[in-house]
Amino acid sequence: MASNFSSRVRFDGKTILATIVPQLRKDGMYYEVNVKGYPRFYMHWSALDRYDIVKQDGQQLPYNLILAVSDAIEAHAVNH
Repeated sequence: MASNFSSRVRFDGKTILATIVPQLRKDGMYYEVNVKGYPRFYMHWSALDRYDIVKQDGQQLPYNLILAVSDAIEAHAVNH
């Protein structure tokens, strides 16, 4: 099982710290993402051939943040 990691992600001219916790579930690998100032959200590999957010009711996040975290998870997966 992969361990959690942190990554500085840059979006909309800001650099923020994202803490990412991998979770192996019965239907695949999910990533819990914690970013200060935003609600916790989850990501997984999607049909779009990238990591995408798991839809949760009432949750709205900047799309550029989602793309930046997706890139961070993918970069970490390649290096580990």
